[in-house]
Amino acid sequence: MASLIRRLCREVYAALQAYGAIYVSGPWVPPGAGPSGKGAAGRELAGKELAGPPTAHPERLCPEVALTPVERALNRQLKAES
Repeated sequence: MASLIRRLCREVYAALQAYGAIYVSGPWVPPGAGPSGKGAAGRELAGKELAGPPTAHPERLCPEVALTPVERALNRQLKAES
């Protein structure tokens, strides 16, 4: 009985490790699919791993850059609601 419990705990631990690896390491990229990778997967994913957030993503916006007219209008609407 003790060996069954030990085996069960080992399997649960392995499953939790695999589940947690998704959140720690990010998406899995197949070997050879990086920027210098060869083959179909390499051509599709080349350069996308380090591309960063898309255009107009909040992480790309800078506080030093002046707001566009659309952004100023949206800012006024947000301040009026609060």
